[in-house]
This record gives sequence, C-alpha cells and structure tokens, in this order.
Amino acid sequence: MFMNRRFERVLVVCLGVWIAWLAGLVPPIAPKALSAETSNQVADDTMLMFVGLDLEVLTIASRREESASQAPAVADVITRDQIEKSGYSTLAELLGMTPGFYMAPKEWGSQPYLRGLPNSALFLYDTVPMHSNIRKSVHPLDHELSLAPVKRIEIIRGPGSVLWGPDAYGGIVNIVPMTGKDIDKAETGVLYNSHGDQAGGYLNAGHNSGPWDMFFSVSGRYGKEDDRHFDIVRFWGDGENPVSPEARFGRRRPDEAKYLDMSGRLAYGDQFALTARFSDFEKPYTIEARNAGVWSESRSTPFSFVKAESKTDLDAHSAIRLMGYYSTVHSDYEVIDKSYSPDEYAYYTEVIYDRRLFSGQGLLTGGVAYRDRRVEDAPVWDSYLPEYLGPENQTFLPSVRQIDYDNSLRSVFGQYSHKIGKIDLFLGGRYDDHEAYADNFSFNTGMVWPFHQDWQLKLLYGTAYRTPFAKQLIEDETPPLEEIDTFNAQLSWQPSRRATINLCGFVSRISDHIMQDPYAGLSDPNHQTINGVEIGSEVRLRENLTLSGNITMLNNSGPSERYHFLAYSFIRPDGTVEEVFEDVTYPFDVGPEIYADFMIQWQPTDKLSFFGRLAYADACSLVFPRGESQVAGEDQWLVDMNASYSDIAASDMDLSITLKNMLDRDESLPGTYEMIRAAPISVEVLLRKHWR
Repeated sequence: MFMNRRFERVLVVCLGVWIAWLAGLVPPIAPKALSAETSNQVADDTMLMFVGLDLEVLTIASRREESASQAPAVADVITRDQIEKSGYSTLAELLGMTPGFYMAPKEWGSQPYLRGLPNSALFLYDTVPMHSNIRKSVHPLDHELSLAPVKRIEIIRGPGSVLWGPDAYGGIVNIVPMTGKDIDKAETGVLYNSHGDQAGGYLNAGHNSGPWDMFFSVSGRYGKEDDRHFDIVRFWGDGENPVSPEARFGRRRPDEAKYLDMSGRLAYGDQFALTARFSDFEKPYTIEARNAGVWSESRSTPFSFVKAESKTDLDAHSAIRLMGYYSTVHSDYEVIDKSYSPDEYAYYTEVIYDRRLFSGQGLLTGGVAYRDRRVEDAPVWDSYLPEYLGPENQTFLPSVRQIDYDNSLRSVFGQYSHKIGKIDLFLGGRYDDHEAYADNFSFNTGMVWPFHQDWQLKLLYGTAYRTPFAKQLIEDETPPLEEIDTFNAQLSWQPSRRATINLCGFVSRISDHIMQDPYAGLSDPNHQTINGVEIGSEVRLRENLTLSGNITMLNNSGPSERYHFLAYSFIRPDGTVEEVFEDVTYPFDVGPEIYADFMIQWQPTDKLSFFGRLAYADACSLVFPRGESQVAGEDQWLVDMNASYSDIAASDMDLSITLKNMLDRDESLPGTYEMIRAAPISVEVLLRKHWR
C-alpha cells in the first residue's frame, strides 16, 4: 500500500485545514471591468496566476527566465524579501521551509534530505556547481555561505541532468546573487547571536551606469558554535603508532568558528558578465562515539570560482550563449591531531544555442559542454575510527589512504518545448561521454496544462545519475553510476488572487545506489522505490496577514543497505597483519517520513513586520555501529520568530530580531556515531544600514 493509516490521517487533517482556509476564510474578489489599454496586462497577469502578486523568476528549468508556475518542473523561488522578513541567516534554514526538503542537524552542520534521499540535490551559485567529489556530504548550507548578497533562491524538485549534467540528481538549488542593477550605492549590516557570542557583518556595494553595472559583497562571522568539552586530545603521534593512553586524554574545548565570503560581478548589459566568489572558513566541532569518548574535528571546504559568460543575438528569433568557469575547493580536515588538505579543481565551458520556431510557439535550446575535474590528496578511510581510540589500543592506527584522480566529460544536450493551445509540451535529452567511467544518457519529458482559469496540471518524467566519489573509485575502478527516474504529478488551484494550494505526488526509483557510512565504508549497490506527497498552500487573510504551510509524506520500499567492512585486524607470529571482514545491513535512510511547516507573516504597519514558523518532523533512528541495535530519536518541534522594523527614525536603518528554537527543546537526534542534542534557544540581532 502506498499510504498506511498514519499517512491517511495526517493527509485528511491537513487537507481539511487548508480547504477551510480557502473556502471559509478567503473572500472572493469580484472581477473588474477592463479597458482596451489593460488587455495586454491581463495576459501577463494570467501568466503570474499561480505565483501570487509578485513575479517569482526562475532560470534553471529551461535555462531562460520564466515564472515558477509555468516552468517545466516542480519549482519554487525564495525571494530576497522573504529572506529578510524570515530573519534566517543560512541556506539550510530557508530550504527547511520548502516542501520536500528536510535538514538533518549533524555535528559538522546540516545534511540535506530531498524527498527521502540524503545529499541528492545539486547546489549552484550563479549556475556554478558547489560540491565536492571527495565525499557526498559537502554542501554550503550553513554560515559558510553568506545570504547577504543573495537576490533569490531557485529550487527544482526532481531530476535535472538534461540541462545541468551529472549530479543534478534529486533536485537543483541555484543561488542567484545581486547585481549592480539591484542595489545602487551601498548597504552594511552588523549582527550578534547569543549562542556562543557569535558576531559578524557585511558590506554590499553596487553601481548601475547605463549599460555597465557592478556589484561587490564581503561578509564575515565568528564565534563559538560548539562549546562542549572533549577528552581525546592526541592520538596519531609519530604516525606509526598511537600515542600512549597517558598522553592521549585531557580536557579541552573547540576553538571559535570563522567565516569569510566575498563575491562580485561586472556586467555590460546582457552581452557580457564576469562573476567571482572567494570563501574561506574553519568550523571546529566535537564528535562522540559509544565506548570511545569525545574528540574534536574541524572541517573547511571553501568553494571559490571565476565565471565569464556572454550572449549574442543572431537575429530576432535566435541567440548564442557562451559560458565558462574555473572553480576550486581547497579543503582542510582535522581529526584530533591529524590533518588532511585535499584540493579539487574544475574547468568548464559550454556553448548554448536558442531559437524560437513556429511563430514563437516552439523554443529549442541545445548545447555542447566540456568539463575537466581533478582531485589531489583525497583522504579515503578504510577503518572505523571509534574502535581505535580506546586506551586498550596501543598498537594500531586507522587505515587512511590519500589518492589523486581526474575525469574529463564531454556533453551534448538539448530541450524543445512547444505550445499547443493551452498546453506546453517539452522533451529533452543529454549524452555524457566520461573519460574515467561509463557514459550515460538522460532525458525528460512532460507537459504544463492550465486547463481552467483556477487550475493547472503538471505531468513530468525525468532521469538523472550521479557520478562516483573518492571512496567508490578506490573500491571499484569502474563503479556503477547511481541512477534515478522520477514521475511528478502536480495539481495547482488558485480560487482567488489571495489563495493557492499545490498538491504534488511523485514516484522515484533509484538503482545502483551507494552510501558512504561512517560505520562500515561503502554499501553494496542497492535499489529503492520512494513514493511521496507534497502539499503546499498560501492564503492571504488580509492585505497585511498571510498564512502558509506545507507537508511532505514519504514511503519507501526496497532492500536494506548491505556493507562489507573490516571488522578487526591481528598480527600473526610471523609479523604479518591478518584482516577479518564481515557483512552487516542497515535500514535504508530516508530521514523522517513526515515533516511539515506552518508560517505566518503579519505586517501591521508599513515599517513593522512579524514572521513566525512552526516546524515538525517525526522521529529518526540511529543505527548503532555494526548493526547491533537501533536507538529511536524523538519527534522534532521547532518554533522560530522574527520581528523587523525598517527605516528607524527616517535613518535608512533596519532592525531585525530573530528568536530560534523558542521552545528550547533539546530533542535527541541522530548524529554521526551517537545521538546528539538540538541547538538551544538563541537570539540573533541584525542592524542594517542603507546608504543612498
């Protein structure tokens, strides 16, 4: 059965609440007579019918600007106004409010789950990928990515490999930075957060001069993010044997976290743009494992790039676009007293041709691309670290190898959309020619059909795949590529301009899925089917009061994850080392099966606004090492609130006060090796100044 009784009860309750909002609380709006001069505006308004009163522009569904409702994808857009009024300062907090996304707190940061798949979304900054080939769990979701220069966040749920290549697996998130056309003069801000005495600030500066515009932003933040004592202070010693137990233990606390983020853009109209970003950070944290103790680690995976792009109109119906970038990830990992510094480099270039056909009813987008990626000194763990840290071990060190590898990729892709009456049909395909592993073909197809003034239907099908990471390449010279195919059916209803509801059902089938587990290395290739329902709604009760909410429900079927791992080693009398391997299984990890958000936005005056959020996620379990047992976590409840006041005393200064985890709940949540506690209540104050 797709839904058990629990799913059905929750679905009925939520549908009842939303229907009550729409039918009982939202008054109908009488149609107005329109003059001939406004008839064209009516057509434009119809295009915006399903995205509310503001145009929420999306570019990643078709590689062109369009509204999120009309895009050939299940899409959302988070605007800058929403970012500022929510008071949130991280990408993880913002994505956690959208359907399909769940952000799992971990010791080292936030781990994204999208529709039941961990680490499955491709994150882009101005269309440049932000991910690591060393491990799957490297994402710029916390303070390593500043929101200060962000104009909007574009989101697609579902495969996107046709236009964005490998690793656009479960979805895409594109961070769109501001330009000189969005801010003239400057904007500055300073902040303070009560949790760990964190402080920071930023500067945005822009200039628009006719066809030329330029923009620059710099942000910084520092403070304690983890204040827990750890007792394992040394371990590796001389590199041949662990240090003695007498020197191994002590009592310390992690250092402060430090973040720096700089970005800029120089453009000449639509013809040319040069974008760059540089980041650097250090994030210390503690990790605990049963029977091993608590130790410190530090993670730094700063993503930087330089990108150039240009556009040339060939005629009134066609254009050609060129884009290229060079990106780097200069990482630093520290585990107790051992450091690793892998480097990643990527070169990418593409040529895209756009042409309108059949009197504008058809649009063809086609292109070719080349990418070269190189990884140096990637650490690959072959051992389960906690088993080595106890005082009884005075002989063995965990096995960690450092490897180099590279891969080049040549791609040909295209997508065609055609309008027949009210229906938009599309079909796309992509062929990727890899140097290091198997080639692959991805495709998508579907339709967008506004079949009634108040209703719209999207039917979408697409495939995608994910390229191997460091550990996979060590285990298998020709590892299989993880593949996914997803069918989406989204029904949208907007009975008035003040209310909308979206219902989306999806089925995702994954094959050759591989997990990198901290307990046991790599899983065997697995297959799984994940079914889900996403419901989202927004209703404007008054011009200054808006309620919104969403709920995601998942159900999966398929075998458990199976691992073949090194159980223990011993030294024979002749001095040789004997390794003993075992097989264990773990349940497939989809995260919580039900999670929901309910938000309220109230603006009693032009200058004062309030935002509140209630979030829920059902309990997740932690599988203890070697599959011996499971420990159930607790249901998660989160209440956040923000108050913002703009233009204080006509000074062009804004004040924002955000309370996070107001209930101060410390639920037990799955960490890396042991259960962890949720972050405590905190207050963040931001003072912003606009220089005009």
